[in-house]
Amino acid sequence: MDVSEGNKNNMNTPIKTTILTVNYNSAAFVINTLWCLEHITMHPYKVIIADNNSKPEDYAELEAYCADLDYVEVYRKEGFTLRGSMAHGTTLNELVKKVDTPYFSILDADATWLAKGWDEILMKQLDDTTKVIGTQASPGKPQDFPLMFCILFETEAFKKLDIDFRPKDISEKQDTGFEMREKYQSAGYSGALIEIQNTRIFKKGPFRHLVGIAEYYLPGHQPIFASHFGRGSSLGANKYAKGLVKWLYKIPLLGPSLLNAKGRREKQEWIDTCKRIVRTYDT
Repeated sequence: MDVSEGNKNNMNTPIKTTILTVNYNSAAFVINTLWCLEHITMHPYKVIIADNNSKPEDYAELEAYCADLDYVEVYRKEGFTLRGSMAHGTTLNELVKKVDTPYFSILDADATWLAKGWDEILMKQLDDTTKVIGTQASPGKPQDFPLMFCILFETEAFKKLDIDFRPKDISEKQDTGFEMREKYQSAGYSGALIEIQNTRIFKKGPFRHLVGIAEYYLPGHQPIFASHFGRGSSLGANKYAKGLVKWLYKIPLLGPSLLNAKGRREKQEWIDTCKRIVRTYDT
């Protein structure tokens, strides 16, 4: 039996947190998150992963990693054909129905907590009115309420609000989980923020060598708290390229090949940096 640090140290303590994530051709990211959680989570927890019909080799990689982790449930949605935000939101609606713990966390496949004891720290931020805490949106979206990338909920309050995670109109910024802000605030609840910095302009964090990475910092907590790679299964970095580099990526055959190579390299560098951060807690 393979157990995490939090589960290993508290074998007779009830599970406090369920961690939910959706995989779609992102096994390496999800495996990185599972590895990080094993080393930094304080309280007993479980993980539920839904696979939205990824490529067989991607799902096989994820399934193999999880095989000996008895606190992880992973299942594949065979024949699932939805894609993008609608697929993500639809599957999140299914996952939250499985939650039976006092708290739950939703993580994007290419996002992870990085702070030692993240669960205990965030639970202490919740109170009678603050019922959710998570990562801040990028400029251009509402920045006064947590966004979906890394987020912790008090389960009881969440289940009273009947939130639908499916997007409605992405052009109107009604993407995955857009209902949360209005429904929480209408019920008299607030959400606490883990503040965003992006490596396009912020050059003081551990991911400063990579382009377009979101770093998240909890006020009053010095080390980085979470990160989001932000390109997921596509690995596309083209949206961050400018000038001649942008046109180079558009050259038929050559461009996509160069772009994919860059994406794979940056993906591995992001994963390596996550692990390097987590390993510092053991020194």
